[in-house]
Amino acid sequence: MLLRILPLTLLLLLCSCAHYPESYPPPEQRHSEPGENPAPLSMMVTMSDMEAPLHFVKDIDLEAPAGTIWRWVGPQATLKVLALSTQKLKLSVDFSLWPTAFEQTGPVELTFSVNEQQLDKVRYTTPGSKHFEKPVPSDWLTTDTDSTISIAIDKMFVGEDGKKFGFILSSAGFVQ
Repeated sequence: MLLRILPLTLLLLLCSCAHYPESYPPPEQRHSEPGENPAPLSMMVTMSDMEAPLHFVKDIDLEAPAGTIWRWVGPQATLKVLALSTQKLKLSVDFSLWPTAFEQTGPVELTFSVNEQQLDKVRYTTPGSKHFEKPVPSDWLTTDTDSTISIAIDKMFVGEDGKKFGFILSSAGFVQ
C-alpha cells in the first residue's frame, strides 16, 4: 500500500512546484514641488512643431522636411485648433510675403476667417515678415471641437514651373 501512495505523493509534489517571475518594488513616486506647473497646452500651431501637420486641413505644404520653421501655403491655408477657452481670445498669425513673389503679384489681400466667419480682410502693400492679431468673438468658438482657421490670399505667385504659391506661414492659432 505504501508503495502505491509514494509515487502518487511524489507526483502531487512535482505538480505543486511553480516558478514565479522575479518581483520588483514599484518605482519611487515623485510629487510636484510647490510652484511647479506643467507646461500649458498651446492653442498655437508653429510650423516647426513635429505635430504641426496633424492640424493641417488644406493648402499647406506637407512635403516640407520635419522641423521646417515655415511652410508655403496655397490659396486658402486652413488649420484646425482646439480652443481651450472661448473668452478673450485673439487670432494670431505670423507669415511672410516673399519679395520675389511680390514683384509679380503686387499688393495682396489676405482674408482671415475663424469657423468660416470672416474676421478681417487686410491689404498688404509691402513684402516681408508680417503679424496679424485680432480678437475673436466668443460665440464663434467652442471648446468641445476643433475650430478652423483659414487665411486666403487673393493673388498667387506662379513659378517658372507653373507651381502656384500664396505666402509663407510660420504660425497660426489663438492667444489670450
